[in-house]
Amino acid sequence: MKDVIDLGDSTKFNIEDEWYKKFCNQVEKGEKQSERAVFKYDWQRFLWAFILGIFVGKRTPIHEKTKNPPFGTEVFKNRSKTLKLMIGLSLQEMYKTNPDNLKKDFETATQNNENLGKSIKLAIEEYANTGFSIIDTRNRSKPGYIENLEDVIQDILSDKGFI
Repeated sequence: MKDVIDLGDSTKFNIEDEWYKKFCNQVEKGEKQSERAVFKYDWQRFLWAFILGIFVGKRTPIHEKTKNPPFGTEVFKNRSKTLKLMIGLSLQEMYKTNPDNLKKDFETATQNNENLGKSIKLAIEEYANTGFSIIDTRNRSKPGYIENLEDVIQDILSDKGFI
């Protein structure tokens, strides 16, 4: 029997192409990476976007996926708690209005020898897509937001929310 929640070791996380071009696979301006830089790797930016999307509780479908997603679940091999937290938060949001549906979906997947991983992976991507939209809004008002430690910390500590 398959694991009921398995995103797969080689699964790549899809990213909206616009956000990939703006916020991923980028090096900070200048020759040296600033000591204040918050996110060194694309998966860290993706994780921050996911957290923002979860915070506002909104999923945004990806319309134009980037052709070569930069990373997948493999970046979480030594960070399994982080991946489990992403899965848990996604499940919490997915089933917050009707928690009993989780049990039903779990039972159906088990009976059909299927995997809930696809729907969870899609949720993770869509929450991150929402988050990247928030990052884009922040970046327009504060250029360099995604790499400015003070701006990111201000959002983390703010009780006003992200939108």
